Amino acid sequence: MAVKLGQDQYYQVKSLCRYEEKVKGSRFIATAKPVTTEAEANAFIEDIKKEFHDATHNCYAWKVGVGRSQRYRYYDDGEPSGTAGLPILKSIDARGVANACIVVTRYFGGTKLGTGGLMRAYGKMAADLLRSCEIEKRFFTESLVFESEFDFINVVHNVINTFEAELKGANYGENVVTFSVEVKASQLTAFKTKLTDATNGQVRFR
Repeated sequence: MAVKLGQDQYYQVKSLCRYEEKVKGSRFIATAKPVTTEAEANAFIEDIKKEFHDATHNCYAWKVGVGRSQRYRYYDDGEPSGTAGLPILKSIDARGVANACIVVTRYFGGTKLGTGGLMRAYGKMAADLLRSCEIEKRFFTESLVFESEFDFINVVHNVINTFEAELKGANYGENVVTFSVEVKASQLTAFKTKLTDATNGQVRFR
């Protein structure tokens, strides 16, 4: 079953996880890891290739970024075109997961699965793997930097806590404090309005 996404949220694999199964004699090992860049995905793929260097195939798909910045890639590693990498990617999409790389390793067991059988096997391995992984909810966020007078420090912290924003840093100057926060994208306008009202307009956004 696909995970339904909210307006400002997405889902991500929390940590490296693995699932193994035999299909008509072939040993399949599916491994997933959270990644946020193509370089991280490629490094993970190379690690799996080294770990299972004697495997018949190490097929994969990855998807990084969220929203408009999303990128993806898939690879069949010698299996017939479209029978391995693409089904893995479709399973990632069906689960509603972002920032993930899945490698499905196959040790051939002597029985050919055919095109349809391969597509089902690789897709099922990725889907079963994601069902076994711990999935965490994440939110689309916006970075915001603003200045406030010292007198409003407690007020600012109260607003940050109310919106469950993440305080990334606070730089104390002679007369003002510069705050850096991450706010849920859907709440950015409301957050700025609340800050302005709570400080009587004594907050300056950069």
